[in-house]
Amino acid sequence: MNLSAIPVVKLPLLNVSTDPLDLLVVSMVLRMKQLAKTSPKFIELSHDRQIRIQIATDAGFARQILVNNGKVDTVAGAPQPADFTLQFADSNQAVKTLIKGEPSAFMTGMQNGSIKMEGDFSLLVWFNKVARLLPPKLPKPVQAKVKQVRQFIRQKTGK
Repeated sequence: MNLSAIPVVKLPLLNVSTDPLDLLVVSMVLRMKQLAKTSPKFIELSHDRQIRIQIATDAGFARQILVNNGKVDTVAGAPQPADFTLQFADSNQAVKTLIKGEPSAFMTGMQNGSIKMEGDFSLLVWFNKVARLLPPKLPKPVQAKVKQVRQFIRQKTGK
């Protein structure tokens, strides 16, 4: 077999840590990159935007999501000031809040001081619209199985 005939695909290296929040934000960005090519709703939300959203923790973790006219990227840290920053007390709380995706969870965190927001608050509304698009659409048979599994887990755990 001639190995030189095999095409090489070069992927950009991402500076990703094992911090659960870092993994979640990078996953979100990868999904946003996919949506930027396949979702008319996402394209509509992002095609004319130039924004920098930072998700950070009080412990010093930070990752920025960059949207530049429909293209999405991410950088570790805070190399430039963000247009909007979501600052959580810690990574675990951030992951739980972001995965829950309910505005009430954000409000509770803001009221008790464990979530701080800074910058252009209209970008929070934009971010919430984008977040609704992130979960992939499952085929109906798979949705039915997921529902059964969730019911089973609730029965076994009481949650």
